[in-house]
Formats: sequence, C-alpha cells, structure tokens
Amino acid sequence: MKDYLFYNTTRDKVNLNRSRGYYNIFLLCRKGLVCFRHTKGEFEAKEGDLVVWPSTKVYNQISISDDTDADVLLVSNSFLKQYEPDTIWGTLGNMVLDTHPVFHLEYRFLDEPDVIENDFKQIKQRIFNQYDDLLGEEVIGTLLRVTLYDIWSIFYRIAIEAEQYDLPLSHFAGFLYEAQGSCMEHRDVAWYASMMDITPKYLTELSNSVTGHPAGYWIDKCTARILRKELSARKISFTEIAEKMKFSSLPAFSRYVYRVLGCSPTEFRSSLKK
Repeated sequence: MKDYLFYNTTRDKVNLNRSRGYYNIFLLCRKGLVCFRHTKGEFEAKEGDLVVWPSTKVYNQISISDDTDADVLLVSNSFLKQYEPDTIWGTLGNMVLDTHPVFHLEYRFLDEPDVIENDFKQIKQRIFNQYDDLLGEEVIGTLLRVTLYDIWSIFYRIAIEAEQYDLPLSHFAGFLYEAQGSCMEHRDVAWYASMMDITPKYLTELSNSVTGHPAGYWIDKCTARILRKELSARKISFTEIAEKMKFSSLPAFSRYVYRVLGCSPTEFRSSLKK
C-alpha cells in the first residue's frame, strides 16, 4: 500500500468506496456533484467545496456524477501521522469533521479557494515529477503539512461560525483562540472565563463536554508549545523566562515546566544537546 496517491476524476477511474477505511481522503471539487452518507446524515459536495474523509470515520455510498471534475488526494494513516503538525488546532478540526465533512471555500477568508487549489497543485506536481528517493517523500510530507495547516484554518473559521447551530463548539473555539494568544502570561481558568463573560465552572464543563478534557488541560497544551520555544533559546536564562511568563518565582516556574513537559528546565536543555 502506497503512502500517498493523487487522482483526478476526469482523467482517472476513482472508486472512493474501496479507499474508504484505508486512506484519509481529501477531495477538492471544481465541478459536478459528490454524494455520500455519514453518521450525521446525507451530504453532497459541489463546485468550490472541499471534502475531508478521515480513515477512522464511517462514510457510505460515495457516488460521483459523470461530469465531476475533482482532485483526490489519498494519504495513509502512517504517513499522515508522520507529517501532521503538532498543534492544538488538529483537535478542533477533528471535532468539526464530526458534523461538517464538506466545507465551502470562501474568498472572504484568506482566499480559501486559491490557497487550497495551490496546495493541491503543488502536491500533484511533486507526486508526478519526483525522484524515487527519500528526499521526494519528505517534500511531499512537507507540502502535506502546509496543506493541513491551511485546512485547519478553515476548520477554525467553521467552528467560530458554528454559533447558530453548535454553540458549545463555537465557545470552545473562542476559548482555544484566547488560550493560544494569552497563555504566555495567563494560565488560570478563571481569567479566561472572565474574558468570555462566563463562569469558570461553565468553561470547565464546556471543555469537558466538547473535548473530554478540562479547560486547564488546553491551557497547558498551549503553554507547553511556548515553553519549548523559550527553553530552546539557550542564551535566555530560566529566570528571564520565568519573569517574562509572569511566574511568581523560579521554583514555581520549574514546577510548572516539570508538570507540562515531564522534565525540569535543565533536563530539557540537556536533551537539546543530545
């Protein structure tokens, strides 16, 4: 089984039902109609739509109209995991996919149609023109990572706009955005609850209901990324980092680092040398 395949529905005979469950499927529809069933109901994709079918989710009765012009990227689970970005937005994306496997690309947000079209074009060119060596595989993987970042930005837009039909998801997306931008100085659930004009109890219950994890878990996830970046800059002392991140003392900073990274600041920097 190959790690990645690329098809065009006007040129190739594509049976997506056979690929379902084995590959993660990304489909960019330019013309025609793609229909399928999902646990949440029946869906269809048409011109200007992006479809994402994770291999772990159940999709049935996939059909493509004769006039459909669509690019289809198939990616194996192992290859996806190898190059998938380490970011909290992937978690939000998986939640969005539970109810929205079809996304209509909007020009009012980052020129989404042009961005995704370019992503697919670059991957297609590299797949059909690459040398059969490790470097070619890494280039495809890097382009896939960029594509996933672009898709996850669309997931975020969908989640924020979900207020009219999925208020918990919309509120959680707003919280996640605040946490990523403010965790450098604020790591208290109550602070974020106040920013959102809700109670800390509701924010914790909201996070648990949407993701299965409390709000503090996501604050720590966001902060861990900043800690890795700050600690990787070896010329900056631990005291300077602690002060920049508004910790009450160096011991408090060290305890927090150990809790979220599983090692002390000194151990983290020692691992960089190795």
